[in-house]
Amino acid sequence: MRFIRHTRSQVAIASRFALTALTTINMIAAVGGAAWAETTQPPAKTIELSKVIQEAQNFYNQGESKARSARYREALEDYNQAIQRNPSLSGAFVGRGMVRSRLGDREGAMQDLNHAATMNPADAIVYAHRGGIRYNSGSMEAAINDLSKAIELDPTLAAAYVNRGYIKSQSQDTSGAIADFEKALQVQPTYAPALLNRGYVKFNQGDRTGALDDLNQAIKLQSNYAEAFLIRGTLRHDMGEDAVAIEDISQAIRLKPNYIAAYFSRAATNSKMGNLEAAQADYTQVIQLSPDQPETFHQRGLIRAALGDESGAMDDYNQALRLKSDYADVLKSRGDLRGIMGDKPGAIADYDQALLAQPTLTTAYAARASVRSQLGDKQGAFADYTQAVNYNTNDPNAYEARGKARMQLGDLQGAIEDFNQTLRLNVNSAEAYYNRGMLLARSGDRQAAFLDLQKAAELYRQDSNAEGYRNSLSNLNSMKQ
Repeated sequence: MRFIRHTRSQVAIASRFALTALTTINMIAAVGGAAWAETTQPPAKTIELSKVIQEAQNFYNQGESKARSARYREALEDYNQAIQRNPSLSGAFVGRGMVRSRLGDREGAMQDLNHAATMNPADAIVYAHRGGIRYNSGSMEAAINDLSKAIELDPTLAAAYVNRGYIKSQSQDTSGAIADFEKALQVQPTYAPALLNRGYVKFNQGDRTGALDDLNQAIKLQSNYAEAFLIRGTLRHDMGEDAVAIEDISQAIRLKPNYIAAYFSRAATNSKMGNLEAAQADYTQVIQLSPDQPETFHQRGLIRAALGDESGAMDDYNQALRLKSDYADVLKSRGDLRGIMGDKPGAIADYDQALLAQPTLTTAYAARASVRSQLGDKQGAFADYTQAVNYNTNDPNAYEARGKARMQLGDLQGAIEDFNQTLRLNVNSAEAYYNRGMLLARSGDRQAAFLDLQKAAELYRQDSNAEGYRNSLSNLNSMKQ
């Protein structure tokens, strides 16, 4: 889904969506195996046992209520008390397992759910929850198996279909994912998470109309569904409707004030729209909520650099690198900033480190080549541009830059070949037409040179590049004489 540079961005966000469906499953509220007959005068031991069992049930109910309110540590203590009083209360093991998972104790969560499955092997809810934990642990196949078992035991468990469908979508089994979402809607036609996830898969398949229909329906059914507003905002952003995208994402934040993914997405959208101060504020909010994410510091650093806050940008890049020392994109960005601030040796050093961390980072080769050219290292610049071309043969900018480097080295024919390739990839490059035209004129092909300079002048004028337009006309006039 990452209109946040996101890239990475949206798949990571999506992983929070579908598996939240597990939280919609109501935890069991049954006493496992405990029963007693009513009599008019029960024995004293039976009365005492009934009291203990009732206390366990009371603690279990309290744990359920606190878990639903996200008071997980308090819920954990209540489940502990319930289990201590009635070790046969399987629902308490399920509840404690889910709370432990929320608190990051996946090993303890698995122990509890495994125990619950042993106590009550026909309980579909146990397998559904365990499947979610296994997915979060990276065990995709085991997660699918648990969710399939849950469905086998209870074919009406809509959330299990949704979560299995989500995992299938992450494995590129989109047809299987859609089938599971539709099965969920067959058993529960008003199940908003199924519509949300089906809409997201349709979005990724390019079916914007179908995706929007599903998301609209999910929001109609569940007006407080923050995730649906965020995904719809993402879709609208992708459709170029940035203003309404901001409205949807902002609504997601109103519904979930600490919704990190929504702040990040809104920041990216604001950045695209040129609302840099608003973008900076949202990234700052993300940092306050989750201060250990290097990506957020990088993004805020880019915004601060664009706003002219070089010191603030440098602080953010440094913090990102403290969190992840081999973060190639940040090293490249810090190199760019150092170059702007006049520290060219420092820029080169950062580009060197970026390329050690990620040898295929073509933007770092191009940036280092530019600085090397400024320092008079023409051969080094040419070598870097060549590396950029080798790693990305479809980048017209790399060919254009190497063509300029070849001009400086006196390799006119090689430069012309690079500008030819630039124009094969980008027919609207005014610089490539201008430079090729000048080289053709020097080589004596005045007719071809004249056509190139005419085209360059036209493109410069369209781009409102007055200097380029003026230089093109000047050279055209000189050729007419």
